[in-house]
Amino acid sequence: MKIRYTIFLLVIFGLSFPASIYSQTVLQLMKAGDKKFTNEDYYAASLYYKGALKKGAENAELNYKFAESSRMFNDYKAAVEAYELAIKSDSKNDYPLAGFWYGEMLKYLGRYDEAAKQLQKFRGRYHKKDYYNLKSQQEIESCAWAKDHIKPDASIKIEHLGSEVNTGQSEFNAIPVYPDKIQFSSLRNISSDKKKEKYLVRIYNQAPNPEIVFIPNGADPELNIGNGAYSPDSKRFYFTQCQQAEHSVSRCDIYVTSYENFKWSAAEKLSDHVNDPKATNTQPAVGYDKSGNEVLFFVSDRIGGQGNLDIWISKRDTDGAYEPAINAGDKINSPGNEVTPFYDVNNHQLFFSSDWYYGFGGYDIFETAGEYTNWTDPKNLLQPINSAQNDLYYTVTLDNARAYLTSNRVGSLYVEAETCCNDIYAYNTNKKVEKKGDTISMAKIDTPIVHHDTIPLALFQPRNFIDDKIKGSKQLLPVQLYFHNDEPDCCSLSDTTKLDYKETYEAYTGLITEYKKEYSKGLKGEEKEKAEQDIDNLFAQKVDKGFYDLVAFTGQLYTLLKTGNKMEITIKGYCSPLNYSEYNIRLGSRRVAALRNYFFHYRDGIFLPYLADGSLVLKSESLGKETAPKNVSDNLNDKRNSVFSPAAALERRVEIISVEVK
Repeated sequence: MKIRYTIFLLVIFGLSFPASIYSQTVLQLMKAGDKKFTNEDYYAASLYYKGALKKGAENAELNYKFAESSRMFNDYKAAVEAYELAIKSDSKNDYPLAGFWYGEMLKYLGRYDEAAKQLQKFRGRYHKKDYYNLKSQQEIESCAWAKDHIKPDASIKIEHLGSEVNTGQSEFNAIPVYPDKIQFSSLRNISSDKKKEKYLVRIYNQAPNPEIVFIPNGADPELNIGNGAYSPDSKRFYFTQCQQAEHSVSRCDIYVTSYENFKWSAAEKLSDHVNDPKATNTQPAVGYDKSGNEVLFFVSDRIGGQGNLDIWISKRDTDGAYEPAINAGDKINSPGNEVTPFYDVNNHQLFFSSDWYYGFGGYDIFETAGEYTNWTDPKNLLQPINSAQNDLYYTVTLDNARAYLTSNRVGSLYVEAETCCNDIYAYNTNKKVEKKGDTISMAKIDTPIVHHDTIPLALFQPRNFIDDKIKGSKQLLPVQLYFHNDEPDCCSLSDTTKLDYKETYEAYTGLITEYKKEYSKGLKGEEKEKAEQDIDNLFAQKVDKGFYDLVAFTGQLYTLLKTGNKMEITIKGYCSPLNYSEYNIRLGSRRVAALRNYFFHYRDGIFLPYLADGSLVLKSESLGKETAPKNVSDNLNDKRNSVFSPAAALERRVEIISVEVK
């Protein structure tokens, strides 16, 4: 999977069709688009592809290329339409990833039900065991999570900083500076020659600072200069310099300049312990470990990471040298991308953005606490801080009174597509830090100062919050989960299984083509189409919906357990009537066991402590053949109706039928 540094500083280089575009042939337009795409000038590429489409050249290849270029410069609406057309005309499945990106773009638009449906369709057709297979399942679960968390905190008012800071290009990485202004990075035309535009990243000062552009002493004016960060004592300034490759920003290195004798020293490139010469090294941030040692957080795609872009850490010793960087570990880093770290020195928290963990769109902002490779589970900052688009570069002022973030959410300034470009936003936290002597305490308005590590989490959750979660869980009931015939563990008299429901669900949804074939066998015309549609409806409205409901239910259950509640849920297993009662009872028990295993395995065993101490109780029962409706076939020779029919399929299920707070 290609990693683009430019995702954080997208710019539109041209805003109109070249005059000759209308006279070019479809082939010429496609070749021109391909050249622009290769050079990562995605907006220009999209114009050429769009021009070819306007000439009537509708085909899978062209729609896919237009979709890809639109996605790469964050025009999600155009990408959704083009991916849909590409999939419809791709009879040979030449573009298997179109389905994945179609679902992703729907998610970035906040259309979570549609996104989950398309991603599930992608999984039914895509059988490689790779990143996209793993990511698509993660995104299906993330869509269910997002639907359950669309409840913006009304006390947080996100403020767009307006044209004083933002432009129709991209602004990012706000650096709070005394007393209440920011420095920030932006990719803009720095040439005074109107005929020869030159786009480079620079660090800018918010007005009324008379020095509009801040170029660190010793920085190379021919390179991109951005992603600045001050040490907590303001004595050092870290920044990134990146090589330029035509319209794209390629690999980067981190530099530092020190404030000595009332001036900034010449910038020095950090050693290979930080700057891997074979990788990108960017987005520096400074914090402390528990012993008070200064540590440098940064982002790199070097070998040895957990996924693509990861957060890395290097300790600064007393001589000012940096120790070999270590990966922050798999509690933070994932198979996806983790970027834009920021360390809050007052509260000893690390903030970062990720495109992997459950979130509302592309990149969401998360918080965690710890050091080096030992961190708490990342916590999503939720809405309105996060949106369905990309949210990055979270920072707070030294007194914690105000927070800044970068986003391409709807409402940002743009020239072409409404989600094309990043702007800087801010909000008042109501958590101003007051210093008393050498101590720092966090005072929240109208709330007594408390130490969170000594008070149970339940005391911080208002009763109506808990009641809403309980109500939300019960509204999902019954959570109905479905199985293929005689699964799990076909032909067994065992009443348990090692499989969990997620595994059986994935195997089941992979059989949709076989179900269509078998259930429509011998039919023609409208009858055949109706039979195939019945199977589509079975998987979309029952099988997939059940799994999404399970994901939402599990998230709510975990929240309730964290607040100190004791929970009891009851699971019931059902079977179709294809076998004798005792066998069906054991099969029903295996299905119940698969669901129980899902809870055991969920998020690497996060429920196990609650199960061990009795805070979570799973009750279960299994029902056999006698409960199946009389109209469901039990004829082994009639598999169309006894195995592949929707009526029979609906009997092969388990249900979560109740949830109670004890």
